[in-house]
Amino acid sequence: MDLTRFLRLLESHGADLRRWPADDAAAARALLAQSAEARTYLQRAAGVEDALRASRSLPDAAALERMRAHVARHVARAPLPVRPGLLHWLRPLLPMGGGALAALAACGLWLMLASPVPLDDAGFNAPRQLAMIESTD
Repeated sequence: MDLTRFLRLLESHGADLRRWPADDAAAARALLAQSAEARTYLQRAAGVEDALRASRSLPDAAALERMRAHVARHVARAPLPVRPGLLHWLRPLLPMGGGALAALAACGLWLMLASPVPLDDAGFNAPRQLAMIESTD
């Protein structure tokens, strides 16, 4: 392990080598045995952590309990997350409701299932109309 990697791990994991990954901690111990500069950086980081720990005030137990109770009530009232249904992709297509889509589906179904009107011979069809037009000339 080199000093730049040691400094990067020191920034991310802190001065306590027990919090480091096992392989990195072993390599850091080997580096600390050899490098006075690494020991200096470790001592500085430990001093900063100790100063931060000492400056941190402990919260009031009653205030902490009130906050926990408030969060618990808020979580208890929150609705459960809803899993999307089978037609969740249809939701963006329905900004104003499903009436128009239902009418469109009903019209499409009616057009698919409606049988065409049979033509009878007495009615006007294209050949008969053409014959009538030609006979008037």
